[in-house]
Amino acid sequence: MNRMIQSIGLWWDGRSAREQRMRVVMGRLIAAVLIWLLVVRPAFAWRAAAAERRVEATANLTRIEAGLAARTPTKAGAPMPLAEVEQAARGAAETTGLNVTLSADEAGGIGFDTTGVTTAALFVWLSTLKTEYGVKTVGVTVVENADATLDASGVLAG
Repeated sequence: MNRMIQSIGLWWDGRSAREQRMRVVMGRLIAAVLIWLLVVRPAFAWRAAAAERRVEATANLTRIEAGLAARTPTKAGAPMPLAEVEQAARGAAETTGLNVTLSADEAGGIGFDTTGVTTAALFVWLSTLKTEYGVKTVGVTVVENADATLDASGVLAG
C-alpha cells in the first residue's frame, strides 16, 4: 500500500503546476457531478414523490369523508328521504355483491326483490343498511330454494 502511494506521489510530482491545477479542477468537477447525481437528484425525486403521495392521500381522505357523510343520517329521528334510502340500498348491495331490484312501494318505502342469494349475503346487506345507513327493514319475506339459496322481498324505510 505504501509503495502504491509513493508511486502516485512520484507521478503527481512529475506533472507541471498547470497540469496539477487542471487535474484538481477536473477532480472537483467529477466530485460535484457525482454528488449531484447520487445525492441531490434522488433527494429532489423523493420530495416530489412525497408531495404526490400527499395529494393522493388528501384526495382519498376527502372521498372517504364524503362517503361517511353520505352514510350517516342527516338528522337524528328524522326519516331519510326515499332517494337516499334507494342510494344507500344500491351502494350496500354493490359492496356486498348482491343483485337487488329496487322499486317504489305503495306503503311509502322502497321495495326490494332478490333471487338466488346466499343467507350470509342477504343478511349482511340488511345489517349493513341498518348499522351504516340507518335504513330500517319494515318487512321481509324469505323463501329457501332447493339449492340452499334464498329468494327475498321486502320493504325498506328511512
